[in-house]
Amino acid sequence: MSLWGHLLMAQEKAVSGIVVSTEDGLPMIGVAVVDKQTMNGVTTNEKGEFSMTVSPRTKTLHLSYLGYKTKEVTISGRSMKIEMEPDMVAIDEVMVVAYGTGKKSTFTGSASVVKKESLEKIKASNVTQALQGQSSGVQVLNNSGEPGEDATIMIRGIGSMNASSSPLYVVDGTAYDGYLNAINPNDIESMTILKDASATALYGSRAANGVVMITTRKGASEKGQINFRSTWGFSSLAVGLPDQLSPDQLSQLTWRALYNGYLDSGYRDEDSRSYASYYVMGEFGNNPYNIDMPVGTDGKMDPDAKLNYWGDWRNALLKSRLRQEYTIDFSGKNKKADYFISAGYLNDKGVFSIQRFERYSTRANLNYNVNKWLKVGTNISLSHSVREGSASDQTVWLLRTMPTVYPIYEWDSATNAYRLDKNGNRIFDYGNYRTSWSGTNPLADDTYNKSPWTHDDVSNRTYFEITFIPGLKWRTNFSVDFYQYNYDGYVNSEYGFAAGYKGSAYKESDRNLSYTINNLVTYEKSFGDHSLSVLLGQEAYALEYKLLSAEKQGFPFPGVTEIGSAAVMSSMNSYTDKYRLLSWLSRVEYDYKDRYYISGSFRTDGSSRFHPDNRWGQFWSLGGSWRISNEEFMKPYSSWLDNLKLKASYGAVGNDNLGTYYAYQGLYATGMNNYRDPGVMVSRLSNKDLKWETNLQFNVGLDFAVFNKLSGSVEWFSRKSKDLLFTLPMAPSTGMSGIDRNIGDVKNQGVEFSLNYAAISNKDFKWTIDLNGTSYKNRITKLPQAEVNAGVFKWREGESRYNFWGIEYAGVNPETGNDQYWKTIYETNDKGEKVVKERVKTENYNEVTSDSQQKYLGDAIPKLFGGFTNNFSYKGIDLSFMIYYSIGGKLYDSDYAQSMYYRRGYSMHPDMLDSWTPENPNAEFPRLTTYYNYANYMSSYTSKFIFNNSFARLRNMTLGYTLPKNFTKKFQVNSLRLFVQGDNLVTIGSAARRGTDPEQSISGTTANRFPVTKSVSFGLQLNL
Repeated sequence: MSLWGHLLMAQEKAVSGIVVSTEDGLPMIGVAVVDKQTMNGVTTNEKGEFSMTVSPRTKTLHLSYLGYKTKEVTISGRSMKIEMEPDMVAIDEVMVVAYGTGKKSTFTGSASVVKKESLEKIKASNVTQALQGQSSGVQVLNNSGEPGEDATIMIRGIGSMNASSSPLYVVDGTAYDGYLNAINPNDIESMTILKDASATALYGSRAANGVVMITTRKGASEKGQINFRSTWGFSSLAVGLPDQLSPDQLSQLTWRALYNGYLDSGYRDEDSRSYASYYVMGEFGNNPYNIDMPVGTDGKMDPDAKLNYWGDWRNALLKSRLRQEYTIDFSGKNKKADYFISAGYLNDKGVFSIQRFERYSTRANLNYNVNKWLKVGTNISLSHSVREGSASDQTVWLLRTMPTVYPIYEWDSATNAYRLDKNGNRIFDYGNYRTSWSGTNPLADDTYNKSPWTHDDVSNRTYFEITFIPGLKWRTNFSVDFYQYNYDGYVNSEYGFAAGYKGSAYKESDRNLSYTINNLVTYEKSFGDHSLSVLLGQEAYALEYKLLSAEKQGFPFPGVTEIGSAAVMSSMNSYTDKYRLLSWLSRVEYDYKDRYYISGSFRTDGSSRFHPDNRWGQFWSLGGSWRISNEEFMKPYSSWLDNLKLKASYGAVGNDNLGTYYAYQGLYATGMNNYRDPGVMVSRLSNKDLKWETNLQFNVGLDFAVFNKLSGSVEWFSRKSKDLLFTLPMAPSTGMSGIDRNIGDVKNQGVEFSLNYAAISNKDFKWTIDLNGTSYKNRITKLPQAEVNAGVFKWREGESRYNFWGIEYAGVNPETGNDQYWKTIYETNDKGEKVVKERVKTENYNEVTSDSQQKYLGDAIPKLFGGFTNNFSYKGIDLSFMIYYSIGGKLYDSDYAQSMYYRRGYSMHPDMLDSWTPENPNAEFPRLTTYYNYANYMSSYTSKFIFNNSFARLRNMTLGYTLPKNFTKKFQVNSLRLFVQGDNLVTIGSAARRGTDPEQSISGTTANRFPVTKSVSFGLQLNL
């Protein structure tokens, strides 16, 4: 044995060297150095050095490092100095794909990667919020500024009409069913967005709307590291609410509405003025002034009128409040194992007085090479979060329309002071006298009531991997996602709407448990000019969801909040849902001469959502690409052409997320008839023919890179969603309104692009520019009936899902001050056809309510949206900013519309100060009146309030400074960076002028959503 060992050692040779960067000449740590003959390798140490033994037949070493061009060097001597050049276009970047990893250069599908460095620049409590503007083809709408809210994500358009259009989330290789807010963004290494069938088909029935793959961090440095990051900052509204009308302004506008109303009712001018002055305070139900008639008969404030109080609700409820976040992690690796352990704390108090989102999180990611053929690992995360005081739509509406004439605290007109309780505190005013917002006081609710949600999450990914022979591997993954959600609401028994029944309490507990087991066999082999990769797999998924809730009323005395102490049970509910999915999957990838690539994938799913006769679905894809830049005839251009690749794919993926786990089964409800007899009735008809919604996707694209500076891609895509779920109307005689059927189709078609430019790159100064954009059109191609009325939309074949339908507004009549509408007058021609004769203006709303008088008013989907990012660094200083833009698209601003006419007891938008009067005949806004209140209200549902919604937002700006290493090393610190960052700092767009945040829902409608917040934060990053 000793003789054979000496002979073996004599056959091997030792090679060593140092690897440095051409950019700055400094040693590079962690470069992979691989023997091309045996594929054995090492990584460089902290001095950039490596040492290894290689086969005597080895002539070449292969070196690779993230962000640098791969390099092959011929062995020359036993010690070498190797220089590596930064890869400014990242052609050979490795990215996470379905059930594995792949090279960007060989990938036939469509995907984009958002790295940790980009995510860190966005202050977000939820990982979805950080994706806005980062990737082409991905529309991200942060349509609420509440702490802990999810963003809405749409990948390449609207995939369904009535079912979910949200993407599938995959965390560390397995579909994720947990709470997205439970994931600490600082634990994320990268996020990959899979967009076409070639990229997503292996996820089958859950991939119709794209896939967002989240990869968490693991140990990467051979030298153990400790990282600490903290931020402290304050938030405010990114777009301020419209200015409040002062009590004087509101009183005068109310007088004007009353005066015009009396005139319209036939009263004389003199009487109308007197009545308006007498009743103006009665419109509010109270009088905040020191005299009985503060508004004179000329509509102006009496000089002697003085305010007793000013109800400044906004100042009381909206505050600039602290947001703080701390994270620490420990990581490292060696030849046998790697580890990453982290802990994080977030406390975000938002801007609303009763809001709070707090999260504690921890993660441990461990991987261990047991021997040459066995590798095991586990990744477990724990999270506990509390969310309190959600700002409901009603609360935001209150902030817009609560008049300043209503006090926050009870006012005693006899003593001309606020009333105090026995402890000397002001007593909250619930306003039972108010003509609007009676019995409401959100500041009091914050004091006396409670509404906390708690979320406990556990997520685990565990695997073992066996290597049988080089290239042949078996991997088994076992994943569990669990969350427990609890709500503990209480409405006090002394004040507010629940005082009449001595308080109420509502408790809810939701429990969600899912697990996934998959077994994957992969085989990779290169032979000559050919490379082959094969994946075969089987996957089983199960989910169980349980809910238990109860509400009781009538507490014996104040201070008791437990539901068991209440006397009357007002509601109780419980149910259990189960979902199962069994799948078989496969993928084959072939590469010839690193020029021609073909891939194919197939998956079959069996879902418990559908009847056994219709349970299995097949999903597939074919993709190919041609690396033109690697052709022999392109060699003359290789000095400046780094990459040119043409790619195309086609395939079918599915959507079984139909809103219920028992989609095909009938539902029954219990109740009583008119004679109070108990019984059971059918609430939904069964349909065993229900099946998947299917997406047929086609993609063609061109990837390019030139001068080692400019890279990018242009892609054209088409998504045809067929067999969409619709409710088919049924005859009234059946007793049912309809039955669910797969009878709708919709198509999304568009183009997307991304550009990355390394403008300057030298030792001291770097400047990179990223630009992406997406433009697509949505068209309904099949409906169960000629048209479907859907609120402010009308669905017809050939039209967009979000094309507004309604009456065309014609402005204010300068002679009368009333709203006008365009009316179409028809006539019959010689052929007996009905044709348009002319269009005229009318003040009669009822003349234009028929379909023949209405029209499509514009599509909510923007014509172009995307992100524009710049990154600068000079020595230790770094600066970056990202602008999110959206061009075109319509917004129906119902929030603005509902405050643009007189409503008793409500405030109005300050634009109404410029409403029509005889002295202001060319005003943009109509005459205020109480008599034609209905007509003014109905004008809210016309093109008058549908606006162009183009906008741009400075999504993020970060300025940082990294202290010199020769200074920090004195304190045993590897690096220390101080930074300041701002989010949503500036918003430009017409909606902002109206006090409306332009970033609304995908449907282009407002609903008193809580506006997005802007913030300024200070922070530090410490590496030991």
